[in-house]
Amino acid sequence: MASRRNLARVGAAVAAAAVFGAIAAIPASAEAAKGTLHEEAAEQGLFVHLTHGGKKFDLRANLLKFELSDGKFLQVYCVGAEIAWSHETNIMKEVPWDSYPGADDSLFKQYAGKINWVLHNGYPVNDEAYFNAKNLPNRAAGETIERAEVIAATQAAIWHFSDGLDLDEENSSGGVPGETAKTDDDKDVYAVYKYLIDNAKDIGEPEKGELKVAPSKRSGKPGDKIGPFKVSSNGTIKGLDVNLPEGVKVVDKDGKAITTVKDGTEIYLQIPADAKDGKGSFSVTGEGPAIEVGRLFVGKNREGEEAQPLIVAGTETVPLKAVGEADWAKGTTPTTTTTAPTTTAPTTTVPPTTTTVAPAPQPSNNLPDTGANILVPVLVGVGLLGAGAGALLYVRHRRNAA
Repeated sequence: MASRRNLARVGAAVAAAAVFGAIAAIPASAEAAKGTLHEEAAEQGLFVHLTHGGKKFDLRANLLKFELSDGKFLQVYCVGAEIAWSHETNIMKEVPWDSYPGADDSLFKQYAGKINWVLHNGYPVNDEAYFNAKNLPNRAAGETIERAEVIAATQAAIWHFSDGLDLDEENSSGGVPGETAKTDDDKDVYAVYKYLIDNAKDIGEPEKGELKVAPSKRSGKPGDKIGPFKVSSNGTIKGLDVNLPEGVKVVDKDGKAITTVKDGTEIYLQIPADAKDGKGSFSVTGEGPAIEVGRLFVGKNREGEEAQPLIVAGTETVPLKAVGEADWAKGTTPTTTTTAPTTTAPTTTVPPTTTTVAPAPQPSNNLPDTGANILVPVLVGVGLLGAGAGALLYVRHRRNAA
């Protein structure tokens, strides 16, 4: 009797283990980007003197170096001026703006859009030459605004919105770390800072670059104008490459040759009436928007304390590519697909080219999907659970018969 009970328990345990094992085999969601703040600065700024609520803050305002876990480097500034930074490995994790530590009404959450404007208009997006050309009021007369001054002003403007700190107009900076302050630093730093905070407007969170051709494949027959293939992108479209048999033309809905491609362009392939059965493709290439600026990283050190949040300042564009394919044969019924409208992007003149196009995956800020099918382990687990239940019923039947 004991052996039968044990067998039943084993059968149930095996089935349960199979189910839990199947669930464990389901691939996890892609993790957020992680990284490490380096101790050395990417570029030196100045010490800045700020005030808030009667308190004075003398802080080093540098552009910092941040390394992602994949080895890529980003340039970042600090938010959360009174929080100590940490250089521990990969403790900083990318989060959306609304996950910034602290209360829902924190200054960062209130002014994140303006902070993003400062990042898009301060250094390194705009360098010292840009600010020298603007002839800002109250800057040092006869002096040139220097890069360290622009870096310090950009960081001070970020702290103004994220922490409510105000730059001391009469004594704004303390010079380059390790060097004596220059007499023109105060005026130049304050002039750039004032420009940034006075002109700041709300800019939304960073967006991922996208370029699509929809549908990606159509069919037709000789003599058809196969299409439309609708192009949509939130970036800049750079060109059109084709891999088509002789005589097949890229045209618009009126049959005119395509000379420019932009967001919303509808592409057709005109197939000659005497064409043999065949196929062809084209690819649209471009660049995504500057998706790095404004990314937020937060974390906790080994003691469980908040590490100083970091926000990305360096710009980067990502190459984009989308492919359209068509085939044609006598007697083929043309395919039809409805596509959604998208926003407008800049128009680019397209030079005629001929090249072989290989489809490329769209870029992503997240880790790639493993491609594993979660249905298989689940079905296996369910099947083993059924087997275990059958074993249990069989043993009970034998026991009752005995």
